[in-house]
Amino acid sequence: MGLGGACCSDPYTAGVTPRVSLITTIFNREAFLEAAVRSVRTQTFADFEHILYDDGSTDGSLALAQRLAKEDARVRVVAGERRGVVGALKRAHEHARAPLIGWLDSDDLLVNTALEETVAALAGDPTAGLVFTDHVLIDARGRVLPERARAVKPFAPERLLTELVSFQFRLFRREVFDACGGIDDSFTAAPDYDFCLRASEVARFVHLPRPLYCYRQHPGAISSSRRIEQIENSRRAVERALVRRGLDRRFRLQVDISAVFSILERE
Repeated sequence: MGLGGACCSDPYTAGVTPRVSLITTIFNREAFLEAAVRSVRTQTFADFEHILYDDGSTDGSLALAQRLAKEDARVRVVAGERRGVVGALKRAHEHARAPLIGWLDSDDLLVNTALEETVAALAGDPTAGLVFTDHVLIDARGRVLPERARAVKPFAPERLLTELVSFQFRLFRREVFDACGGIDDSFTAAPDYDFCLRASEVARFVHLPRPLYCYRQHPGAISSSRRIEQIENSRRAVERALVRRGLDRRFRLQVDISAVFSILERE
């Protein structure tokens, strides 16, 4: 395991702890990684570390991450062995030092005020353990896509049992992560859904109704290529939540899988 991006002038090597640890796990994301990292570097809130955990990429992702880390001492690169998306996320957390933690997928983008606004939301409400924002959809070229209007409903832990309402950017307190047990690597997909279910049982969530995250849709995205696996893991996460909450004797989960066909213009 190697670290990149640190040098003698790096203030964090002198024992200075940043306020935010932003985690990005990488597996063969060379095409989108630089845009993701630069969306972090342009944040209006500057007191962060950006941990790039490479999950055994076989393309040029690791070399690109190391090059980007040389340009900004706040970027830290960890080269790991292939563990899969959940295992990589769990290991990446071992390198996070800040009291506030967030995740950025390696093919997505943060709006430049995302950290500033979410940090302020938690600072202004000490009883909140996690803040989540709205998002926009973008395509492979970074163009904003139209999205069907969604009804805005107040957040409730019960709603998480049937939909991931705390989507997409989340900033949470380290003590919340520890209290709910962190990342469960018995899952192979949907670690965010399982984490949010458990976190909502130990902390209060706050919704920041601002589109501060750009969620990229493209054929190689996990949400596209591993959809059935995500559904199965989500089902297991909900069923475990029903047991933890003492609801399993009264309720059972039913999952309907719908196939939607679309004709897309070739790029």
